[in-house]
Order: sequence, then C-alpha cells, then structure tokens
Amino acid sequence: MHLENGRDIVRGILLLIFAAIAFWVDRTIGLALVALMGVLILQSAFTNWCPEDLILRPIGLKSKRLAK
Repeated sequence: MHLENGRDIVRGILLLIFAAIAFWVDRTIGLALVALMGVLILQSAFTNWCPEDLILRPIGLKSKRLAK
C-alpha cells in the first residue's frame, strides 16, 4: 500500500466518524469537523503534505513517486 492510499483510507474513516457525530451527537460540531477536514484536503492538494503523513510515514508507507 502506498501513502496516497493510506491517506484515502484515513479520510474515509474520519468522514464516517464525523458524519456519525453530526447525526447522533451534535450537528454543529460534526459539520465543523467535516469543514476542517475539507480545508485540510484542499491544503494537501496544493502542498502534497497532510497531517496524516505524521502517522503513515513512520509505519512504513511510501509515496507512489518515491516507490518507482
């Protein structure tokens, strides 16, 4: 698995968790977390770095570009 795939897995899990928070706990907090996640995804599109990298790189995932 590559770093980009790991990012997608983490983003999908977080999106489901935040949607559950919005539905069952508090809509405002859940939607704020989803908005924050959207900002982080936009940031990673421009910089090719994401806070998830701090966890995914130490467990051994490498970028597709570096794996070639």
